[in-house]
Amino acid sequence: MRIRTVLSLAASAAAVLTLAAPAQAADNGDYYVRDARSGACLTAGEGPVGGDLRPCGPDTVWSLRNEPDRSVRFQDKRDPRRCLALSPVPLFPPPVFAGPCGESPDRWRIEGEDDNRPVALRLAEDPGLGSLTARGPRATLAGHGEPEWLLQRLG
Repeated sequence: MRIRTVLSLAASAAAVLTLAAPAQAADNGDYYVRDARSGACLTAGEGPVGGDLRPCGPDTVWSLRNEPDRSVRFQDKRDPRRCLALSPVPLFPPPVFAGPCGESPDRWRIEGEDDNRPVALRLAEDPGLGSLTARGPRATLAGHGEPEWLLQRLG
């Protein structure tokens, strides 16, 4: 009888731990990162202030890669050595750009369920900066955690 009780408790504990561990927010693959309001896509852009919003096309494709800590990296599909990151330019609101992966904060948390509904994107290394938000023709870290982005899987 004790063995059943111990096994039952162990199974219950395993079920709780499984539920507590967050699942991947999105699968690895190629995506458009679309502003939910305008439908424009986030592009890598050029230079230290990027985050341009443009019509979706080949130059707006990001390769999403899950990291072991449940964050993701958005790699520029055209140059996988570049990732969506916090720009080193000291502006407010903080700009983003496509820089060498790993040199600037470039791991993101996807907040919300990616089931064709908007999600919030926030830097994992510095979540206090704000979430990614569209401000005119570019994206910056000036949001307040609102779900503003659609991750549209390609292929």
